[in-house]
Amino acid sequence: MKRISYSGGSFLTTDGVADALLQFVAALGSSHRAEAIEIPVVHDDGEEDTVQLVIGPASELVSITESTAFSDPDSRDAIARLNARTDLLRVPRPVATKDPGSAAADFDFDDL
Repeated sequence: MKRISYSGGSFLTTDGVADALLQFVAALGSSHRAEAIEIPVVHDDGEEDTVQLVIGPASELVSITESTAFSDPDSRDAIARLNARTDLLRVPRPVATKDPGSAAADFDFDDL
């Protein structure tokens, strides 16, 4: 598992969630907005829980591997959600043109 440090606190989560979370935060850099997420965590006593975070393009996260005897919580859904949201931030979106009769489509790469 990995310990994520964020905003003066820290929590344990699976390697997959930690990696997907860091990729999502990095992708937020081009979006210029904050988003709320929820991920599975393991408390220091081994109890499974979830944590809700508001993260943005300037969020500073630190991830470090930590040895633990606790089993990983089921994180497949959380990883899939984070990866899907990350992919949406990386895909250029079509934008309306000034000329509605134009066949050419413009793409918004700057405000992803």
